[in-house]
Amino acid sequence: MKPSSLKTDERTLALLKNIQVFMLPVLLVFSLILFATLSPVFLTAANLTNVAVNSVDLALVAAGLTLILLMGGIDVSTGFAVGLTAWFVGTLSGLNLNPYLILVAAIVIGATIGLFNGSLTVFFGIPSIVATIGTAAIYQTLLFLLWNSRDVFAEPVTPFLSGSGRWLGVPTLIWLVLLIYLALHVVLTKTSFGRSIFAIGSNPEAANLIGLKIRRTRFIVYATLGGLIGLAAVTYLGRVGVVQAYSGNEITFLAIASVVVGGTSILGGEGSILRTLGGVAFIMILNNGSVLAGVPSIWNGVVIGSIILLAVSLKGAVVILERKRSGI
Repeated sequence: MKPSSLKTDERTLALLKNIQVFMLPVLLVFSLILFATLSPVFLTAANLTNVAVNSVDLALVAAGLTLILLMGGIDVSTGFAVGLTAWFVGTLSGLNLNPYLILVAAIVIGATIGLFNGSLTVFFGIPSIVATIGTAAIYQTLLFLLWNSRDVFAEPVTPFLSGSGRWLGVPTLIWLVLLIYLALHVVLTKTSFGRSIFAIGSNPEAANLIGLKIRRTRFIVYATLGGLIGLAAVTYLGRVGVVQAYSGNEITFLAIASVVVGGTSILGGEGSILRTLGGVAFIMILNNGSVLAGVPSIWNGVVIGSIILLAVSLKGAVVILERKRSGI
């Protein structure tokens, strides 16, 4: 390769990486300024608190999904799993059981769903995208059959898991999300288990050669996602108050969008749980701000889809240039 061509590639690679790093902060700042200009209500404490509370179930699912993508997988069944689990939560709530028993049951149901998805990829070698497309159809059909034209209404399981609970003036749901994200950040950056997730996502063959327990790690990650799905079902039902045939369906797309916009690579091995939280914030700000500004919500899908394509394209270009530089 000619020196001039090499320097050009190096400059282009550096530029693309800088765009990747600064894209999310720029999007957040731009959206805040735009919607604050379009609506005087947008930056009020009441509205921002409402945005944060309404983003909790999405944030929980996106946190677990980040682990899956870091490991080189994907799960497109998350929203349908939330809806199905919420049906069980609503049904159990109608039996006047102990609320903490219902909470534990929700997490166990969600973890079981996660382990089922994980077993399809670990034991049967089915690619995660194919496996979870199949399970998404199963969960949606099960919810439809269980629903059977009868909506399930339920009050929040506990005040702590509803928008009404407060600690130091801040909704307890927000504290819960921050605690979970902080814990996962510590796990990913400070523990051998976290390093194993990145290693498996970067190069599963090499991870296997150095003795990492790939199957066990994948099972734990899928179970973690499932447990967060169960918790999200509880907060979702507490926020919406009703389970219908298609409850939770929208979460799948928004969760994937939050993780990808947050910079986690769909190829695995690269990303940040904290940036996923930034991705969730951007998605929810976009949804809320467009409503307040009177912008038709249909355009949100166009904006989010375009940003996903941009993020994936940037990552693809970086990979190509890095391989070219390495002579691969």
